This record gives sequence, structure tokens and C-alpha cells, in this order.
Amino acid sequence: MMSIRSPFRQSPLSISHRLMILCAVMSGMLFLRSAAAQERPTTQTTQPSARGRGAGRGPVSSSPRDRLPFTNSDFAKLNPNLPTLFIAGDSTAATGDPDHRGWGAVLVDYFDTSRVNLMNYAQGGASFPSFYATRWPKMVEAMKPGDFVVIEFGHNGGHLDGIGDETREGPMRPGAAGPPATLHTYGWYVRKFITDAKSKGATPIVSSTTVRNIWTNPNATFNEAKIIDQKPNYNPADDRVERGMGRVLPGGERTMLVWARQIAQEEKVPFVDHSNIAADLYEKLGRVSAQKFHAVDRTHFSTEGATAQAETFVAGLKALSDMALVGLLNEKGKSIEAYKRASK
Repeated sequence: MMSIRSPFRQSPLSISHRLMILCAVMSGMLFLRSAAAQERPTTQTTQPSARGRGAGRGPVSSSPRDRLPFTNSDFAKLNPNLPTLFIAGDSTAATGDPDHRGWGAVLVDYFDTSRVNLMNYAQGGASFPSFYATRWPKMVEAMKPGDFVVIEFGHNGGHLDGIGDETREGPMRPGAAGPPATLHTYGWYVRKFITDAKSKGATPIVSSTTVRNIWTNPNATFNEAKIIDQKPNYNPADDRVERGMGRVLPGGERTMLVWARQIAQEEKVPFVDHSNIAADLYEKLGRVSAQKFHAVDRTHFSTEGATAQAETFVAGLKALSDMALVGLLNEKGKSIEAYKRASK
């Protein structure tokens, strides 16, 4: 019978030789891997945590801006000799992380910090009721004459509909744990924030909410921004992004946008229509191009999206007449054009 020689039965010399070759191959692979790593751009690409928001949804923002300092969020770092621009908001303004970057985080890039403090006290998950109960008192305590306060809430609910004096007991945001609190209307909170800021000599600035990545078209059906069905006469130029938050009113605008503008007018304070300004930008770019602004979901932003939202906010500020804050912009901020409503 013919014997079959096993390939594993080798002389000691052959085994040693094979081990040397294997070590050499592995060393070469490690070298190539190291070299490739060194050639990668130094920009930060962050994968969402397996347990965090956006888990398993792939790579997110890789902007170099993720490596630089963000807007200050520490009261102790405020220069008492300078006016301060405070930001009261939720995760759409908060520093967050690269796939949940808020516009307030990068707003520092547009102001002359030798002449004005920036204080981003926005918090992820914050609603009007929760911010009013936990963060607002600390912000009011820090305010002084000559300061500015941006008020922008709505994404996390918690408030009652309308602008009246109705109240009820409930959680500070839908589904939140903890004992119930006395909840007020959207308008009550905005007015309360305005009154408190004015009492400290600060200028309140009411802002409508940022844009969510939700689109419509009369000849197509979307799942948020992804097209799932279209008619033969579908035209991408007719894609429209959601403008503002809340219920759609007969005129097409949404409740929170209308309430914010109405209260600002009644209280005679500046109003930045962040919703419409950002929506105009989205529609100018087009639905497909605007996807770069959203890393993992319809609400939160990549760093590029946060930058776009910050610049649309600055454009809104510059559209206001007699806004002293505009005089505190740096060269980058001054280069942004004042907002002019796009014609349809």
C-alpha cells in the first residue's frame, strides 16, 4: 500500500524554517498596518458606542473641527468684565459628540471672544420644564446687565400646547421617570424666561427650533429623508423639509414656530427664525446633499450640520435691526450674509 506523507510531518529543520517565514510574514503585515495608520488623516472619526445612541449605524462625522475647543460651558470661566451670550437649549445646541453635535458647540467660532463670553448651557434631553427646574436658576444667577440669552426649546416636549396659563401635573418630558411636576404651556415658559432675563438686565433672544431631516413631496413618499415611492412626474426640486415643530396649522406653519414668533413680537424681544432659515438652506442644497448634516438620525447633527446650524443662526442675528450682539462677531462671523427669506 502506498503511504501518504502528511504535510505536517517535517524534519526539525523544516519546522524551524517555516516558523521563521511565518514570523517574517507577520512582521511585514504589522509594519504595513502601522504605515497605513500613519498615513490616515488626523481627523477624528468616531464610531458610536455599542450601547449609545446610533449604535451600529456606521461611521459618523470626521471633521477636524471635532478636535478643537468648543463653546465654553463652565460658569467659572466667564470673564466678569465682558458681556455674555448664554445659550439655553437641548441636544441640538449642546456639545454632545461627533454624531450628536449641537450648533451651540461651534458658535464660538463666529464671535470675538476678547469682547464677549460665550456660555453654552444647553443640555441633551432638556425640555422647557426640566431646564426651568434644574439649569435655568443657575443661568439667571450668572446673568448681568448687558448679557444676551438665546431661548430655543421644543424637540423634547414636556410643555403643554399653546401660550396660555393652563397647567397640569405630569413628567418633565414624555416618558421621563421621577415624580410629576406642574407643567405649563410653551408660551408660559418662553415668557417666564424672557421676564427673568430682563429682570437681570439681559437681552432675551427667542429662537425657533432647528430643522429635522424630514421631507415631503406631492409626488413622492419618504421615510424621513429616504424616498420609498415616487410617481412618474416626481421632481426633486419640489422636495420640502419640515419647518419647525408641533402641529401643522392651516397656513402650513407649525405651532411652535408660530408661538415663538408671536411671543417675541408681543414681548418686544428679538426673534431668530432658526427653523425657516435652516430649512431654506436645506432646500437650496437639495434633499440628497443635505443628508451630510445628519450623522445618525433625523434630529441630531454631524459637525458639518452643527456648523451649518450655527451659521444660519448668525445669519438670523444679522437680519435683526439694532442688535448689539452683531457688533461682537469676529471676521468669520462678519462674513456671513444676513438672512433674506427665499422666494418660492
